[in-house]
This record gives sequence, C-alpha cells and structure tokens, in this order.
Amino acid sequence: MQAKHQGPQPSDTAMRSISGEQPAASLPDTLRVAYQALAQPRAAANAPVLAAVCFGGKTTSTFGDAALIIDVGLEPLQGPPTAELWFASGPVRTGQWSDAHGVRIRYAHDEQHLFAVLELDEREHGGILLTAERAYAAIQAFQAQSAFRHLLRMWNYMDAINAGVGDTERYRQFCVGRSRGLGATTQGYPSASALGRHVPDHLLQVFWLAGKVPGKAIENPRQVSAYHYPRVHGPVSPTFARALVAPDETILISGTASIVGHVSQHHDDTMEQLEETVRNLAALMSHAGRSHSPSSQDVFKIYVRDPAWTPKIAERLRQLYPAGDFLFVAADVCRSELLVEIEAVLAT
Repeated sequence: MQAKHQGPQPSDTAMRSISGEQPAASLPDTLRVAYQALAQPRAAANAPVLAAVCFGGKTTSTFGDAALIIDVGLEPLQGPPTAELWFASGPVRTGQWSDAHGVRIRYAHDEQHLFAVLELDEREHGGILLTAERAYAAIQAFQAQSAFRHLLRMWNYMDAINAGVGDTERYRQFCVGRSRGLGATTQGYPSASALGRHVPDHLLQVFWLAGKVPGKAIENPRQVSAYHYPRVHGPVSPTFARALVAPDETILISGTASIVGHVSQHHDDTMEQLEETVRNLAALMSHAGRSHSPSSQDVFKIYVRDPAWTPKIAERLRQLYPAGDFLFVAADVCRSELLVEIEAVLAT
C-alpha cells in the first residue's frame, strides 16, 4: 500500500483550510495553551485552535472549529470534562497520511507548528511492544518527509502501563518497541510523557507537536538523563529530554516525578513525592533560564495514581503556583512506585 499523502506541506491544496476569526496581526505569534471546559462555548473572536485534546468526554461539537480533535481516555479529577487547547498563529490546514502498513496519522498545522496523532489497537498489532514499534516507525517515516521535521513534544497513553514483572512490564516493553521503531535517529529527543489509563481501551495513542525549527533540549542537574538510565530500569532506556525550550522560548516540561539521580524517592508517600517533584520542576525551570514565577498563561497537567489524594495535591500546588492553570487527571505513572507526575507548558 502506498502512502496516501506526501505529508504536511504549507502549499498542499488537498488539505482543508481553517481560518481564524481575527486578522493575522492579532493572533498569538508564540505557542499558547489553555484549558477550557468542554461544555463552555468558545468565543467567536478567539484565535483558531490547532488541536483540542479532550479529557473526560468525547466531543465533536463544542470544539468543532478545532483543526484536530483528540479524545483521550483519561478522566479529569476536579471540574468538568476539559479540553487542552493549542492555539494556532494563523490559518490552519489539516490532512491525513498513511504508511505502507496502513498506519494512519491525522494532523493539522499552521505556518509554524504541526500537531499530529496516531492511534493503534494493540489487539491488531500483537501487543504493546510490536504496536509501539509499528507506531514509531510510522512517526519516523512521517516526520522524515514533513516540512515540520523537528519533534518538540510527545505524549504516549496506553493501558495497564505497570502490568507485568521485570522486563515484561508493559512500559519497558513499550520502550523496546519505541526504540526499534525509531531506529538510529540522529535528531535530539523531544520532551515527552508516558501514562497508563485507569479504564482500558486497548489503544496505544501517541500525539505530538513538531516545528520547522528545532528546540533546545534541557536536562535536570538533579537527575540522570532518561536515555542514560542503567540497565536496572529495563533493556532499553526511555528516549526523551527532561524539558525542551521551543524556538519561541516556551518551555515544554516532560512528565516529571519524584526521581533523584535515577532512583525513585519517597515510596508510598504521595505528598513527599509531590515535594520532590516540585524540586525537580524548579531545577528544570532554573536550568531553562526561567527567571520569574509561573504566570496565568502557564499550564500544569498533574497525573494522579490515587484520586483520593487530589484535593491535597491541588491545595499544595495552588499555594506554590497561585497564578498557574491546572488540570488533574487520573492516570498511572510509568514506574509502579511513583504516585504523581507533573508536566507543564511555561509561556515566555
């Protein structure tokens, strides 16, 4: 089977064009992300939405103007079903691409950034390792011929991420498959997250943000880089940067947890894990050159293994980052002993 599409090019007339309601001069010229309740209608004057990532409810109507809608199987723990909106900086085009195996990628892009998603049913591809390999081989092929060749941020959602013992654990198997699919890549690693759903749906869901210009990968001086983890954490190290500074200086922080060096800290203590995670976030912000406290344009997504801890976690984070915007979701972290993980998008 031949590729259905030759990839996202700005001049591609086969793609659907979505224009914003405002003139280009008034649209944001940097990455901008916001959380909005699914039931809340968008104002007509808002900038066009490049992608809407929906938590807690499937929707095709509330954000029907979004170029790309991604329904994820993670439930919000405070408030109503919510969408994470990634805004465009101008007119948006959409399209689809398939590889020789029929793996389909949906995408949308403006002149600066591309957002894309791939979803594969594990039952059709032989389990998590082979599904991850197939998914990342398709992503690698897609990105190689894309005008937006530089991966900036990736998310990986799957079922039962901690199921299995030792090297048979599903997350470790996912890492093996991802590595095989990527092959000998010469690009730097993007920031990334990998989480497990509480309600299984058999899907490996990968979505990502890419750009025409590479970002700057940032590592945490308190931690061993994930791609240098010792063998104790699995046969293949994870392939992501702790954070990435996008070309517009937006800081894209990967899923961050209670790890110092390469060792998990504070087993069985959710609030101490939160404090260690916050220290890691502070180290990343400092290392990325962030000189001011989080603002109202900064968004934090908090993955919580045991939903009962959400009120205490929320109270503490709002003390620490009173201006930030938060989304709390139920999910399992990639190590079974880790109870909370935080990712963030920090505006310039």
